[in-house]
Amino acid sequence: MINFIKRLFLSTVLVSSIFTVAVKATELPPVFSEGAVLMDGRTGKVIYSKNEHTQYEPASTTKVMTALVVLENTKLTDKVTIGEKPTLVDGSAIGIAKGEVYTIEELMLGLLLESGNDCAEALAEHVAGSNEEFAKLMNAKAKELGALDTNFKNPSGLHEDGHITTAYDLALIMKAAYQNEDYVRIAQTESHKYVNHPFSDGSEKWATNRNQLFNEYTPYYYQYAYVGKNGYTPEANHTYTATAMKDGQFLVSAFLNATDKDNFYTNIGPLFDYGFDNFETIKLINKNDVLDTYKINDEISIPLLAKDDLYYTKSKAEKIPSYTIDYLKKDISKQSISKGENLFKAKINVNGETISSVDLISGADREYNTKIKMEEKFSSFINTPSSIVVIVAVLIVLFILIRYIILSIRRKNIRKNRPSFK
Repeated sequence: MINFIKRLFLSTVLVSSIFTVAVKATELPPVFSEGAVLMDGRTGKVIYSKNEHTQYEPASTTKVMTALVVLENTKLTDKVTIGEKPTLVDGSAIGIAKGEVYTIEELMLGLLLESGNDCAEALAEHVAGSNEEFAKLMNAKAKELGALDTNFKNPSGLHEDGHITTAYDLALIMKAAYQNEDYVRIAQTESHKYVNHPFSDGSEKWATNRNQLFNEYTPYYYQYAYVGKNGYTPEANHTYTATAMKDGQFLVSAFLNATDKDNFYTNIGPLFDYGFDNFETIKLINKNDVLDTYKINDEISIPLLAKDDLYYTKSKAEKIPSYTIDYLKKDISKQSISKGENLFKAKINVNGETISSVDLISGADREYNTKIKMEEKFSSFINTPSSIVVIVAVLIVLFILIRYIILSIRRKNIRKNRPSFK
């Protein structure tokens, strides 16, 4: 009996300990930056925010956008001849020299692993001719992504008046970057040796990944880290943006203006854990789900299908919600329709709030030709009040005409049958 009580006590303590650890794992940790966002990487839903729309300097997290613009405007095998200006840039660099020829991919490795400002300027000059023209491309891309409170002045992130972003905008930029396969592959590279580009003294040139959460030998290592980019200038302080993946769920974080480096980086992993432990991404709508039907006429209806999957972020304590759709119906009854054709764009509402939109496509073919047009016109005419008047009038005319013909025939017959008195 005593042994049983001991075992029961130990089991209770063990269960209590596990429960206590679980509770601690889901608590929101302190965040040691002035601006911060934790976002669902699939839906864009903000899970946690702190001054998310306040503008700060991004420092080298700028290079995430630099990489996106370069990847959209070049091929990785393109050759870049280094000019003089990139070799004179301040701050971090891999040590490129005027006249050297690098591929885009080699410079991208220096940009994202070593945070090379020289690589940033060389890439900008190659793509747009100058930092100023390249910044225009960066700002256009920012607007395209919805990063409306961002303004870039250079490709490196070095201090410059008016070079600003927000935690929310930076998260949107990283959200776009982690969906680019080339960006991810390069950003996840541990190190790269520039075999064809040793230093002038013959020593080897390397680019080593400086992502604070990616390197398992640093005190800030986080096992679910996916890609990330850190930054620092005296004016911007510490900045960072990263993604993490666990069990198929992606989270994106962005941090600006942190002064306490150790506490700042130490608490990024726990913030990701908070997101993974408390929230989940579910598929609310499946591709090709029938969301509505469009009635062409009494005999024909077109099923309206979801063009793509639609995901929704919810707390794990929340039940899977129901949704409604809302879209502006236009008249498509007088046109041919192909299966899979885009017909409408519908807003998806959960609890009275629009969370996203989805294209509605046709689930069937429908031919609209001259024969159908004539049938519709006749049917439309028959169903109008004026058609009754016309039909009655026609029938009266026909009746009169037929009666006239009959009477005429009778008169002729009477004349024929009348006896002659000649």
